[in-house]
Amino acid sequence: MTSQLIFFPESTDKIISQQPLLTGLINLQLISKKPHSDNHYLPGEHFLSCITFLGCSPSINLQPVKDESHCFISIIKPTQEVVCLGYTQSINPKCPACKKRINNWKTPDWKKAGETCTCDKCQAQTPYTELNWKHECGFAKCGFEINNIYPHEAVPTDTFLENLCQFSNFEWNYAYSNNL
Repeated sequence: MTSQLIFFPESTDKIISQQPLLTGLINLQLISKKPHSDNHYLPGEHFLSCITFLGCSPSINLQPVKDESHCFISIIKPTQEVVCLGYTQSINPKCPACKKRINNWKTPDWKKAGETCTCDKCQAQTPYTELNWKHECGFAKCGFEINNIYPHEAVPTDTFLENLCQFSNFEWNYAYSNNL
């Protein structure tokens, strides 16, 4: 199981194809110009200006080291349907209507586009894609992932999120994943 920091459009109806996304990430120098292997990009020169690592001494391999995991970036293949890109094992969404945590929210089909969740507090019915996941889950048609980043170990800078918006013409969100 790989832990990831996943980036995706804020609105589930937005999509960007792989090449413009790749070009934008290269221009921002989040990733290296040439892939290390198929869809496996090493961090670029400005990676540490785009992502802030939290804690007193995070240990992240930014370059491959034999027999050790390292940080790398992959483009998520765009889909026509909204999909769950990833989630953490500790997710607990909040209802957008009453702002309270929803108990017993997990149904067998919760990751499918179009499924709705009923809040046990206010009975509001909300598509799973519109719940307040607090960066613990992400739904979209496209995006990219930074691999081998543990949940809440790193956050994007505001400038990086603004730069993503500038080249794609839409807002971006992010989520952590350690469950796919």
